Formats: sequence, structure tokens, C-alpha cells
Amino acid sequence: LGVGFLSNVGYLLWISAAAIALFGALSGVVDVRGRVRQLLLCGGGFSLLLCLDDMFLLHDRYIGSGFLYSLYAIFALLILFRFRAQVRALGGGSFLLAVVLLGLSVIIDQLQEVIPVDYSTLQLFEEGAKFLGIATWLAFWWQATAGAGKLKV
Repeated sequence: LGVGFLSNVGYLLWISAAAIALFGALSGVVDVRGRVRQLLLCGGGFSLLLCLDDMFLLHDRYIGSGFLYSLYAIFALLILFRFRAQVRALGGGSFLLAVVLLGLSVIIDQLQEVIPVDYSTLQLFEEGAKFLGIATWLAFWWQATAGAGKLKV
């Protein structure tokens, strides 16, 4: 497996989460209304933004990481508070786990200069937490979309 394989799979997971949530909100195949539909729209849009940032390294190359990471934390908290009942009903544990894992990845990334561990070990933990966070994020949006309404056959 080549360098960057895990990152490429991560992009696919991000875009899958975005596609699933947006499809559920907009297609009419899943019967969703009101706040659940708004949750899926927000989650799909947020997932798409996270995918684009990860693919094009917006946080490293173009927009400051401090600003974007703060924005992401605020957006995740807004989703959690605005849609707390819906998130809880649709599998909130996986949403929280995804946020914790992704947050851990960011913390390791931001503190790697001061953590007294060699770079390759830190990268293993940072990338591992990030990948598990993305996979858990996808699992939440899949679960939320599937549970949001009955499929129309």
C-alpha cells in the first residue's frame, strides 16, 4: 500500500457521509421532515466541507488551522445542541465518539512539537484517531439517515 492510501480512503468516507446525509435530506426516498431534514442537510454540508478541507489541505495551506478547527468545533457543537433530541434518537453515541476521535487527532497535530514522542509514532496515533473518527462519522450519518424515516418503496 502506497503513501497516502489511508488519506484517500478517508476522503471516500467523508464524501460518503456527505452523500448519504444529503441524499436522505433531498431525494424524497427517505421520508424526512422538519428538524430531522435540517439535521441531515447540516450534516451533509458539514461533511462535504470536512472532505474538501482534508483533500485540499485548506487548514494547512490556505486558511489557518486554528481558525478552521475552531469553526469546526463550533459547528459540531451547534449541531449537537440545536438537534440534540434528533442526534440522541438517531445514534448520538457514534456522533460523540466521532467528535472525540477527530478532536484527539487535531490535538495531537497541534501539540506534536511539544509531545516528547518521535514523529512517526505521533503520526500513527494522529492518523489512526483521524481515520477512526471519519469512519465513525460516516457510521453516524448512515445510521441517522437510515433511522430518519421509512424508505418509500
